Amino acid sequence: MSPKAPEPLPHRFPFRLVEQADEGGPERVAIVLATANGAATGVEAWPSTLVAEALAQAILVVARPVGRGTLRLVGLDGVAVFQPLTPGDRLEVEVRELGAFGALRRYRCRGLRGGGLAAVADVTVSG
Repeated sequence: MSPKAPEPLPHRFPFRLVEQADEGGPERVAIVLATANGAATGVEAWPSTLVAEALAQAILVVARPVGRGTLRLVGLDGVAVFQPLTPGDRLEVEVRELGAFGALRRYRCRGLRGGGLAAVADVTVSG
């Protein structure tokens, strides 16, 4: 895997939570959690809302929008964080499409850190 800047992310300060992405296959990406430029610094664990947003941003790296289209976050379900995650942690995120209905697509995102399950979320996007 070679590191690259996650270009398909439209997010900028302070909402870009993925600093670096390494492609690991059609449904897998390794991401490095950002510090959100000071919004989440130090050694405290991130709140589950930021972890869920980072998992959702991984979808943009794995399932790139077609053409110049964009994906918009519609919903988060079943969000659970099993390990404390801090800025700079490396997550192996598995993104698997569960299904589609019109413009809506649903994904299951599983974040692994150090070989153990760190976080999960079912994410619905439109686009």
